[in-house]
Amino acid sequence: MKYRLTPELFNNIAISFSSYRWFLMAWSGFSFVLFLILSQQIEQSTPIVLVWFAIFILFAALQTLVVASFIFFFQTLQSNREENKPWRKFYSTIEWCEAIIFTVILPLPMMLFVYALIII
Repeated sequence: MKYRLTPELFNNIAISFSSYRWFLMAWSGFSFVLFLILSQQIEQSTPIVLVWFAIFILFAALQTLVVASFIFFFQTLQSNREENKPWRKFYSTIEWCEAIIFTVILPLPMMLFVYALIII
């Protein structure tokens, strides 16, 4: 059976975006700080636009954090560097587990934001 979402595919994607990893981490940190500042402002006055802007910033910060962590996890595959067959199989299993987890986690912040827009 041939799979489309493999650790090797994620590795290729992560390598192509590896130059953005620190920028994404910094943007995520900045967005979390901006969200905290806006949440303090919301406690004092609550225009609905400010609430939605703060929610958007929170989910954007989560999304950039997930993308940056994706790049860090898949930038190098340990199974490609290992010579010992049992260790290579062990690392390959871990990489497959990471690929499954990131397949679920990557679109999750965006889907939760869309869900919040629809429900609220």
